Amino acid sequence: MEGANPTVLAGWSMAALLFGLALPASFGGGLRRGAHLMMAGMTVIGAVTLYSHDVMSMPQIFAALIMGGAVGLVLGRGVPRAAIPALLIGLIGQTGLAAMFVGVAAWRNPHAFGLLDEMTDRLFADDAAAIGVGVALGAMACAGAAAILWCGMGRRGKGRPGAPFFTGAMLAGTCGAVLAFVASPTTDRLLPLAGVALLAGWGLAKWIMGAGMGPAAALVGGLSGWAVAVLAYLLENIGMAVAGGLAGAAGGLFALRLCGGADRKGLAEGGARP
Repeated sequence: MEGANPTVLAGWSMAALLFGLALPASFGGGLRRGAHLMMAGMTVIGAVTLYSHDVMSMPQIFAALIMGGAVGLVLGRGVPRAAIPALLIGLIGQTGLAAMFVGVAAWRNPHAFGLLDEMTDRLFADDAAAIGVGVALGAMACAGAAAILWCGMGRRGKGRPGAPFFTGAMLAGTCGAVLAFVASPTTDRLLPLAGVALLAGWGLAKWIMGAGMGPAAALVGGLSGWAVAVLAYLLENIGMAVAGGLAGAAGGLFALRLCGGADRKGLAEGGARP
């Protein structure tokens, strides 16, 4: 990023450092300390983002932040401990939904995001690819979280024998829909992309639930993290990209290790840390 403000670069670097410190702190048993570092990193990212952009609706943004923080505080202190896993999965699903909305907003108003080629008045190919991938990953994360809450938390059954074939077909369809959207970023390409990605996320989560709730939750968290990282490319936000990349990589690795054998019942009863 040429000509970046040194203050912005310093803020992004500080946020990346805080996120990096939060992971080993959490793994070492200091979950509260890790959570505090994560919160500090998110605060720095939010402050740097507002500082580095010309924001027209600052009062609305601050009102949304205050309302969201108040709701989160009430939920964090009032929800029973047994319901915390369901709450976290629901929040992951909302992250995926938010990623979808950001992608759609960038597609609807590319001029505001600086995504238009001045010569052709069309989306740049790499930006169209980022929008397509971000919407697809966000939709998969949202649908995967819904599948876990509906089929897993509700004890309505796990993956069926035919799930791998359905999931494979939907994943292949999602890849094809992304390529079609990049070639022609129109409404009739975006809507099928979101629909197929939702089906892929639902099927993938149900299939992974055959190995336990832990791997499915980790995978959905990884998908939402990668969705955030991809959309950070559109927003040119390094701190957001670092946070999303860490979440995506950690979620994917946790899912692989849990499927590989800690235990089929989840982290709490695995007998070994992932």
